[in-house]
Amino acid sequence: MRKIRITLPATATSLGPGVNSLGLALGLYCTVEISERRDETLLVETDGEGAGRYPVGLRHPVTLGMMRVFQRQERAPLGLTVRVTNHIPPDSGLGAEAVLWVAGIIGANNLLGNPFSRRTVLDLAARVTRQPDSAITAILGGLTASVLDEDTLIYRTFSAAPLTVVVVLPQLEHYAADMHPERMPLADALFNISRVPLLLDALRDGDLKLIAQVLQDRLRLPHLKPQIPGYDRAVEMALRTGAAAVTLCGSGPALIAFAETEHRRIATAIELAFEDVGIAARSWVLPVDTQGVVVSVAGS
Repeated sequence: MRKIRITLPATATSLGPGVNSLGLALGLYCTVEISERRDETLLVETDGEGAGRYPVGLRHPVTLGMMRVFQRQERAPLGLTVRVTNHIPPDSGLGAEAVLWVAGIIGANNLLGNPFSRRTVLDLAARVTRQPDSAITAILGGLTASVLDEDTLIYRTFSAAPLTVVVVLPQLEHYAADMHPERMPLADALFNISRVPLLLDALRDGDLKLIAQVLQDRLRLPHLKPQIPGYDRAVEMALRTGAAAVTLCGSGPALIAFAETEHRRIATAIELAFEDVGIAARSWVLPVDTQGVVVSVAGS
């Protein structure tokens, strides 16, 4: 009987001007263990962030990811035990749900003896999650750029400086991460596009001054920020405490702050800024993850 252990990192995607494209893997992890059984039972156990959020059994994201592989191969193990230990908060902009789907895809592929190549797994993960930036970044780690052009995945990986970042998640009950206008001014689109290559270079070199100059986003942040009371004050306090730049992780509401030092002080300052408007917040000081997915296989 085989046991597959898959560990995947959180992701901060749509970084600044790189909306729906740039992704940075972070040192906060979800681990999924998938074990074959001798009976026909499917048992899903969850622990940590988001435990109890999804239905266990066939409707859990890990199981749904596995089923996509089993269906395409037209074969599956008799029964499975799935254990999820998750440290990535859901609905935060840190890619938690995409990571669960990806873990299922990678786990199922390994259980069947890896019939799909790495490229096929990447393509499948991007299409199934409909979040190619999160899926690709979680699998490959580091700094990535990706786009799903209809059903064609186009991506590149880049070396990333060994940065340490601050992530702060305000606890908001009614946050709508998918809010965005159907039409956007051409000037705002050009503003973002012109900054993407500079941001890529800044992240590769760890150039915090350049990150601060080009991290601005005029396409999505203006429409998400009004849903985050205290956002501007939180950014102001982070900059005063030593952060070089602050933006949202993915569609938010988690914030990511780039800084050379004083990371814990910056995290506390942002938390206090949200506390001043009656919002509780949690924070993490995280390294950039450069490894991506880690898979181990054991037999019994």
